[in-house]
Amino acid sequence: MSPIKDQPRVHILGLGSIGTFTAHSVSELRLKPAVTLLLHRDSLVDAYRESGNQIALETREGDVVRSSGYALEVQREGRWYQHPAPLRVPTESPTIIQHLIVSVKSTQTVAALQPLKHRLSAESTILFLQNGCGMIDDINSSIFPDLQTRPNYIVGVVSHGVTLNQPFHVTHTGFAAMSLGLVPRSTATSAFPSSLVSDSSISSKYLLDCLPLSPRLNATSYSYPGVLQIQLEKLAVNAFCNPLCALNDAKNAFLFTIPDTRRKLLTEISKVILNLPELQNVPGVRERFAIDRLEMTVNEILTRTAETTCSMVWDLRAGRETEVKYISGYWVKRGKEVGVPTPVNESLMQKVMERGCRLK
Repeated sequence: MSPIKDQPRVHILGLGSIGTFTAHSVSELRLKPAVTLLLHRDSLVDAYRESGNQIALETREGDVVRSSGYALEVQREGRWYQHPAPLRVPTESPTIIQHLIVSVKSTQTVAALQPLKHRLSAESTILFLQNGCGMIDDINSSIFPDLQTRPNYIVGVVSHGVTLNQPFHVTHTGFAAMSLGLVPRSTATSAFPSSLVSDSSISSKYLLDCLPLSPRLNATSYSYPGVLQIQLEKLAVNAFCNPLCALNDAKNAFLFTIPDTRRKLLTEISKVILNLPELQNVPGVRERFAIDRLEMTVNEILTRTAETTCSMVWDLRAGRETEVKYISGYWVKRGKEVGVPTPVNESLMQKVMERGCRLK
């Protein structure tokens, strides 16, 4: 079914496993939006053509489901162009972006959003589907310092297992969930009236209502404290899994051999979370993030993923920049803010960054 006239348009930036999976899932909606794929290099245009101008998703049952009808924009020298160009003349896209889904690596977020800055406004909404935390702070300081003109933000946490086989071809390896939550504009500063919070809720309503309609995404919209807790649980797992597996070039199963390190690291994280100002007086937080409960949560997840090789292992092997400053570094940063020492997280971050420098 093609997009219905006057339906909102969703732009998707970052066509890795999660971005491709999300694009395909949105295309399956009965009242689906128009979708534009933002391709950061010309070779991806060729790859899309070679894929039959389709996205292919292999299900857990082995079936291959295809979707099409996507519009394309391609980036050249820091500018975005419509593809194919009208009248075969390269035309820089003037389109204002209403709804943007970002799934590039956290380290690339600021650079990827900079060329789109002039197309985003306080009426726009950006959904972040990424690993790690802290990217929004960097975006606010580098790209959108003015709260009154800043886009609205939605945090997304994806627990599905998805593998990118090649461009525009993914396998859904594990069915799980997507959790969404609107970031209140008032969290940035208390200098603006609380009415801005309700205003942002209105302009962000589409994605919060639309994505949960996809059975494949299994998305749920939460309050900000609710989605933040889900995000921090995932970040606690990643802070234990990623740097230690990367430094030891190991699968997740390795983590069961270092229980003392796990306890020390998660104790730091538990103390940071319990002192975060945005979670004070939120019911259930102290029980949910008590060290014994947090350790149990992490162990349950790692048991299911024991044979998985986490992304930071692959990044170090390939000599790519890791996301460690948005994983371990987030706990270090927040620990300093709330007066909680985080020597284990800080040491792991430094070791991964040093290893990455030596491999370049």
